Amino acid sequence: MTTSLTPSTFENLQLNAGLFLRGFDFSAAASAAQLRLLVADAIADGTCVIGATRGGGTFTCTPAIRNIEADGLRSPVVGSTVNDGWTVKLTGTMLEITPDNFASALICADVQTAGSVTTIRARADIAEEDYIPTLCWIGDTSRGFVLIELTNALNLKGAAFTFTDKGEGTLPFEFQAHQDPSDDPAYAPFRIVFFD
Repeated sequence: MTTSLTPSTFENLQLNAGLFLRGFDFSAAASAAQLRLLVADAIADGTCVIGATRGGGTFTCTPAIRNIEADGLRSPVVGSTVNDGWTVKLTGTMLEITPDNFASALICADVQTAGSVTTIRARADIAEEDYIPTLCWIGDTSRGFVLIELTNALNLKGAAFTFTDKGEGTLPFEFQAHQDPSDDPAYAPFRIVFFD
């Protein structure tokens, strides 16, 4: 019998749903153990954690591919395929419904709190502060963690709050990364980091 299993297969698995963090700074982590401590601190502070999600999440990184057309060219030739850019997204469904989560889902919104009442109003214009500077997903692997960080994330899907009888309200999101004008345009606005 043939199989793709190798002695290291079960050391290279991504496990469980992971978590989403907004504005999480992991630059001080040089190992999986240090990242674990930083994540624990972020959870304890409650400042970065988006909250509980349902159904896991998805990371997509889609190139904008085109083939250069020329007379006589019958099929793509090495060098004739061009990547015009990337569409990078983190998607999932929020189970915790907070003013910050709702405002992020609305893309461009103002949040005002007076006493114990918080009001959210959607705006027509997207301001620089509506972009989430860094949005991370962190998941367990068999040997440590994998981290995916999007820069300048916006939820381009909008808000679709679903509530049901005998159930919990959910708020799907589809955050897309955006290039910062000062970043190197040779690289897409995300990075993937493995901590073993």
